[in-house]
Amino acid sequence: MSFFDIVSFVLIIIAVIFEYYYIYTLIKSKMGKYPPFIPTKKAMLQEITEAASSVLSAPDFKNVVEPGCGDARILKTLAMAYPQHSFVGYEWDYVPYFLAKLKTRKFKNIKIKRQNFMTADYTSTHLVVLFTGNEIAQELSAKLRQDLPKGAIVISESFELPNFTCLKMQETGKKNHFFLDQKLYIYQA
Repeated sequence: MSFFDIVSFVLIIIAVIFEYYYIYTLIKSKMGKYPPFIPTKKAMLQEITEAASSVLSAPDFKNVVEPGCGDARILKTLAMAYPQHSFVGYEWDYVPYFLAKLKTRKFKNIKIKRQNFMTADYTSTHLVVLFTGNEIAQELSAKLRQDLPKGAIVISESFELPNFTCLKMQETGKKNHFFLDQKLYIYQA
């Protein structure tokens, strides 16, 4: 076997693995109902941290949840800025789940759970930070409306939540990976 044959074989194996992963995640996400893993850009991390500061600057202990946390970059950013609070991320997909576990392994105040966020309990949550997608926004919005305690804050990146009244909408003037206008919608339960 030549070097070219070996490289070709390795590339074919990698392509098959990625194709299998793509089909698996498409089926597992209920045929695209749940949004794919999309990392939040660094510029948006700053916007989200500023929006969350009004809730997390308070001295009393807060629980922060990110449904569909991906690689946990939002949780990690908030946990570094506000180490006195507790952070939980829910992720059903194996690859982002393992990335999140790896990236947050040194943070004692972050827990990453491999679980569908629609089955999570939000009754003791003070702040929810999310990037949902239009397909799941209605269902998640109803779940959060039912579970969240009065006064809890929800920060949604780029997508509106239909069962909530928007307190504030921040335009950033930036586009994300899918050319969506990056806006932050801030709601209160």
